[in-house]
Amino acid sequence: MSIGKKITEARGRTGDSQKSLAEEVFMSQESISKYENGSRRFPKNMHKPVAEALDDEQFYFEVWEETTGFVSIPYFDGAYIDRKASSMVYLVKSETSEALLHVEQMTWFKPANQRDESEKEAVERTILELLDAAASMVNLVAELCKENHLSMKAIFRQWRVSLKARKYEA
Repeated sequence: MSIGKKITEARGRTGDSQKSLAEEVFMSQESISKYENGSRRFPKNMHKPVAEALDDEQFYFEVWEETTGFVSIPYFDGAYIDRKASSMVYLVKSETSEALLHVEQMTWFKPANQRDESEKEAVERTILELLDAAASMVNLVAELCKENHLSMKAIFRQWRVSLKARKYEA
C-alpha cells in the first residue's frame, strides 16, 4: 500500500481532514491531496511530521518500516490476530515465554568468535524469538493507547524521559 493511502486511512481513523493535517505540518491541502492520490511522491523528510501530526498507532508502525528500512516493529493485523488488549496480553505472555526459553538455552560462557555453526544458528533463533516478544509488547502498547484514548506519541515521550532519568540513555 502506498504511503498516500496509508495517510488517507490514518486520517480516517483519527478524524483529521486534509486541511487540518496540512495546517499541522505547514503544507498546502492540495499537496496532501496529491500525496494521498499518488500524483505526487511523498517526501521522506515528511514521514515524521505527518506521523506526529496524525498520532495514529497503526500509521506509526507503517511509516517506521518505510523510514528505517526493515529495522522496525510490524503492526500485527493478520487473520489470526485479535487486537483487543486482553488477547494481546496472551500473545505477549506466549511470545515472551518462548523467547526466555531460548535465552536460557543459549551458551553464554563461550565468546561469540568461538561459537560453532549450530551455536550461531541457536543465537539467530534466539534473536528472532526476542523480536517476536518485543513486537508483541509494542503492539500491546499501541492497543492499550488506542483503547484508552491515549496518545502513543505522548506515552513514548514520557517513557523516553523515564529512560533518561534512570540513566538508560544519555
